[in-house]
Amino acid sequence: MDSCFLPANDLTHSFSSYLKEICPKWAKLRRNHKEEKSVLMLVLCSSALRSLELIKYVNSKDSVEVGSRSMTAFKGDCRVIKLFAKHIKIKEQMNMLEKGMFHIGVGTPGRVKALVEQDALCLNATKYMILDWNWRDQKLRRMMDIPEIKKETIDLLEKSIIKLCRNGSVKLGLF
Repeated sequence: MDSCFLPANDLTHSFSSYLKEICPKWAKLRRNHKEEKSVLMLVLCSSALRSLELIKYVNSKDSVEVGSRSMTAFKGDCRVIKLFAKHIKIKEQMNMLEKGMFHIGVGTPGRVKALVEQDALCLNATKYMILDWNWRDQKLRRMMDIPEIKKETIDLLEKSIIKLCRNGSVKLGLF
């Protein structure tokens, strides 16, 4: 099971530099990804607002993240899907996943778990799951300090992710 863990962010990395370190073959992976209803990389955050913040770095062509160039060097030509509840109905996300092809999903554990349970999101093609581990909210809580986020994250891990880690298909990272 040790082989399923990626190096954790030692707090010297920006989001993009961390992703470049843990996924050096992203361009090739991205080009070969053809599975619908799936993402290659799943990023779990404690809130919709934090998800949007990270998506901004993933999608931005000209913004600069502290300590690195923009995310574009990592991202290349890939599609990102928002996987959280704020202002987005689950049916909309289900339709988007059904009709489109996405490389990175960024969202909250509760919504991701709901999409997996409804067979709208398939994790079999997922290669990387990143937990936004070190980020703290206004009350200085990390994602696992918030009881409902902790519960949803553990449920998702137990029901889906750990099995994929055991068979070697998913690698877990803590950012």
